[in-house]
Amino acid sequence: MRKAVAWGAGIGTLVVIDAALDRRHDGSTLSECTRMIYRTDTALGRYAFLASWVGFATWFPVHILRRR
Repeated sequence: MRKAVAWGAGIGTLVVIDAALDRRHDGSTLSECTRMIYRTDTALGRYAFLASWVGFATWFPVHILRRR
């Protein structure tokens, strides 16, 4: 049951973000939306983006390769 709630929350969040980002105009590519969300024109935004990728790149292989 907890996994279903986690998946629902994660997918629900993505649906809300997708609905909030208007993709019907120029300049709405995934890269540009990511730059907008992280505000990569600032040092803090660049560090937050980098930290997100490093965290994901660290967690994902461990998650996939972990045996249960």
